[in-house]
Amino acid sequence: MTSLLTNANLLWVIFGTLLIGVSAAAIGGLAVLRARALIGDVLAHAAIPGVMIGVILMGSLSPLLLVTFALMTSLIAYYLIHQLTHRTKLRTDTALAIILASFFALGMLLLSYVQAQHWPNTAGLDRLLFGQAAAITRVELIQLLLLTLVTLVYLWIFFPRLKLVLFNPDYARSLGIHVAREEFIFALVLVLVVVVGMHIVGAILMAGALLIPITVMRIWPLGLGLMLTAAATLAAIAAASSTLLSLFIEQSPTGPWMIVILGIFFILSWLLHLVYQHHNRSRKHV
Repeated sequence: MTSLLTNANLLWVIFGTLLIGVSAAAIGGLAVLRARALIGDVLAHAAIPGVMIGVILMGSLSPLLLVTFALMTSLIAYYLIHQLTHRTKLRTDTALAIILASFFALGMLLLSYVQAQHWPNTAGLDRLLFGQAAAITRVELIQLLLLTLVTLVYLWIFFPRLKLVLFNPDYARSLGIHVAREEFIFALVLVLVVVVGMHIVGAILMAGALLIPITVMRIWPLGLGLMLTAAATLAAIAAASSTLLSLFIEQSPTGPWMIVILGIFFILSWLLHLVYQHHNRSRKHV
């Protein structure tokens, strides 16, 4: 165990999964509490056609290049969701489902085209769907570190304003806050977390990293700040545990383990809350 924990590659993977877990839980928590639980899932799937377009146009799997193209299509998806929910009679969940299915279908078509061409230096595109933390590169680790720092500093500095903008936009406007600009910045940070995190968790499971930690903590009567902090801590524990499990159990990727562990945390938290409620009711009857 000592030799494993001093292995540089293992520490890289643990650090990478921990970073994406913390940043996804923190920024995703606000999106979930705003009643947009599936927004992360939509943005992750919307990033896939962007990656494929980048590969087709540039013929490269450069992490920075792929993040740029994925960011573009994810922001387009976010804009379309905003337009559909504000300018039509569609409900939010309907708009999310339409955008997710459309962009994911386009991404699969482009993925099939790229794979059929057998271009050099394009192997490993399936990693975007299911994630592969063990293959994290130094560039991706630096991206994750910078992204996590930006996300946490952004939430720490603008937290009071974000609460107003996301949960009481009319009052925020009355105070002179530019709501549309603040919502765009929040969306940009959220999209960046989703796009970069795809390489670790995968597009299919990215929604779990965003919504399960805050859902676990939402069961308990906590304040918003404490709830987000606890959710990020829970995600960090799941990230480190999933890395170690994927190491000891062959052919088991880190991303799915991370979501399974978070799911177990949710079940345990729910059961404990039921016991807590039953105990309180019993005390009231005494």
